[in-house]
Amino acid sequence: MPESPSDLTPDGAERHGAAGGDGGDNGGSGPRAAGSAVGKRHGARPVFFVLGLIAAAVFTVGWGFALMSYGDHTGVANQTIAWSIESDDAASITFQTNSGGPAVCVVRATDSQHVEVGQRRVEVGAGTQDVTTEIETVRRAAMVEVASCRDQGTAK
Repeated sequence: MPESPSDLTPDGAERHGAAGGDGGDNGGSGPRAAGSAVGKRHGARPVFFVLGLIAAAVFTVGWGFALMSYGDHTGVANQTIAWSIESDDAASITFQTNSGGPAVCVVRATDSQHVEVGQRRVEVGAGTQDVTTEIETVRRAAMVEVASCRDQGTAK
């Protein structure tokens, strides 16, 4: 019995040498021979599945490493406690830091359009510190925040 219409001749007879139910191959030529050789060599093709899993694992580990490497791991934790707008040219903020050594924090004030209108660097000591500072602004601020805090690093 032919396996597919391509196994039939134009007059409807079965081609000689086509793979049928007898389990033989087609004489070692054509696409069926190559396919059956690959099938015999790789079985149910688990090799491609395993290679795909390995590639996915390498990608996942690399992506995780990149996220951890490029993250903001400065070692200085900060939290805003309160801020207020003092006048058209001044604002203040109180924040808490926790670091293993001296640190420098950058505090900034922005207006209602999110444009920076003032900035100040504040040096803080090691440990848990509550810091209150005033920022001079070029026009009335709408918000004050701690932009960043970094370890000060010792000069050697």
